Amino acid sequence: MRVVEGRFIRVCVAVFLIIQFGAVAQTHSARITSLEHDAQTALAAGHPDAAISAYRTALRLDPSNEKLCLGLGLAYKRVYNYDEARKVLTDCSARHPKSSSALVELADIDFHAQHYDDAIKTLQQAVKRSPSSPRARVELGAAYHARGDSDHAFAQFNRAIQLDPHSASAYYFRGELYSERSANDDDNARAEADARKAVSLAPAVEDSRLLLAKILTRTSHCIEAIELLKPLSDPSRDPKNLYELARAYQCSGQPGLAAKTQAEFEQRTRQDQEQKTQRMEADHLVDQAADSARSNQLPASLDLLNQALAKDPQNIKAHAVLAKIEFSRGNIPAARQAIDLALSADPYNPDYLYVLGKILEKQDDWSGALQTFQKTTVLNPRESDAYFEISQIYLHDGDRPKAIAALKNAVKCSPDDPDYRKALQQLLATQP
Repeated sequence: MRVVEGRFIRVCVAVFLIIQFGAVAQTHSARITSLEHDAQTALAAGHPDAAISAYRTALRLDPSNEKLCLGLGLAYKRVYNYDEARKVLTDCSARHPKSSSALVELADIDFHAQHYDDAIKTLQQAVKRSPSSPRARVELGAAYHARGDSDHAFAQFNRAIQLDPHSASAYYFRGELYSERSANDDDNARAEADARKAVSLAPAVEDSRLLLAKILTRTSHCIEAIELLKPLSDPSRDPKNLYELARAYQCSGQPGLAAKTQAEFEQRTRQDQEQKTQRMEADHLVDQAADSARSNQLPASLDLLNQALAKDPQNIKAHAVLAKIEFSRGNIPAARQAIDLALSADPYNPDYLYVLGKILEKQDDWSGALQTFQKTTVLNPRESDAYFEISQIYLHDGDRPKAIAALKNAVKCSPDDPDYRKALQQLLATQP
């Protein structure tokens, strides 16, 4: 009887443990799903810092989740932290050797940096992993096209369309190739067909509408080209759209409108070029000002910054350097005003956020400073200075364990920095 009772008890315990394990697993899975949803929502709402935090927390719970590591990589790309994005995506690719997704995102970084050969090599690996991936084929074709290899580009776009007849980007890129070649009427017809398909699949994409309009003007379908180009000619758009509209007006037998539009194109082009030149000159002055500030030549630096802001009043870098100079001079209100202007244009710049954190410390806003430094480390996990400042705030608040953890992160990020190592050793040596 006792044996039966013992077996019964063991069975009950086993069932209980199975139920408990299942409940824990279900809770764990729900937590990951919730965090992923929070990250996607934050990214869609334009809060990449919150998205990064959510993705990082979720990945600690499920390091092998491909969707999470891809999301984190994209979030880092959104804040232009390409080093961290590359690190995350490289690890993601290694963890998922049969998937091409991370490789495609890695190649995108190289593509936009105009490192086309590197992008092609990575995308060739992506296609090898996933031969039936239309996106990998399209991206590889675009990289070949950018490098001037139209034959290989055509091959990739053709294959992408075979795999996905609804790929608007594949039709657009192939249509662009046909349009560039336009050796005969057949090429023009193919270019027009592809451009129309791209527009029908993605009507809101401006590049596809512009491509179709250019082809229609070339093939004397001028009125339709005008209708496509009119919505693209407002002052917020690229002036080249006005040039195409002028050509379409000329093609349709409306020389007056053509001349007026051409004149507007030339005026806006001059204005854009003048603004670009002013920005370039202002950037050069800011670089000189930063060099002068590092040499402690503050009056000369301020003079250069004033010249830069006269040329480009919205120059973000100028306001950021000005904030650092005013901070070093002890003019905290002026420093705060300058860094707020910089952050209003670039709210996720870790360097600017660090300066804001230092200013908040001077204003005795310890809570605000802590949040700002923490946000800095979210956007750039290798920002050792921010970790050090976090440790000092925790020490100010009397939270020794968190101060030690923050100092350890500072040392981990900058292992050769003697000040961080010394601060950590002294803190560990003191009695709690």
